[in-house]
Amino acid sequence: MSASVLRILNQPGWNYKLSREGVFILAPTKQDATYFAQSYGSALTETAVKIKGKVRVGWRGCKQPIEFYGWMTSQKSSTAGGTTHRLLPVGNAVFSSQVHLPIELLCRMVAAAENKRPVSIVRQDNHKQIIVNKPMSDMLQTSPEIVTQRVMTRFWLPGDLAELERRLRNEIRFTWTYFGGLNEQTWAILTTEFEAFEVEGIWYRQGTCLANPQPVPIPPGAFAPA
Repeated sequence: MSASVLRILNQPGWNYKLSREGVFILAPTKQDATYFAQSYGSALTETAVKIKGKVRVGWRGCKQPIEFYGWMTSQKSSTAGGTTHRLLPVGNAVFSSQVHLPIELLCRMVAAAENKRPVSIVRQDNHKQIIVNKPMSDMLQTSPEIVTQRVMTRFWLPGDLAELERRLRNEIRFTWTYFGGLNEQTWAILTTEFEAFEVEGIWYRQGTCLANPQPVPIPPGAFAPA
């Protein structure tokens, strides 16, 4: 590990241990862990490459540590079809297609990992769903690799999407029941708490599903260009 990382690990309240799987770093608090992971993500990834394992960052009482793998050094790896399959996982409980995250997004990702309800985060400028937790992936019946690449305009009725955008401009948090696509074959009635927030000049929306989806026939106008 780099000298700067070791200096932090030698401070009071910090600890680390080696195992066959890699390195486990214990931070004093969740805030310390998330800030450390955000600030030294590149060094932790390089360590994972060198030890041919993984680096986990946790805190006392945490159930889902933040994990770094060697393949994260290549963010642009893609399949022949151009779909990225590199994810930043937190204990296989939440996933992001955006490997380097601002601290607020990383904190929200950790919170989503601990949430039993389905949670997703979408960038407002391109409507790309960049973060989902495992309950959301399971609800959508779709792998995290796919759902964290989705452009979400395809899974909204055009009128409902326009209403969502209007409400997000005028309300920070609200709950709404609407029709939405779980995947290409299944639509449902969904009840979701939406929250609009800004990080480093970019607006996002977080959605937390509050009730089990009620499947319905695919409605007229679904998959129409938004």
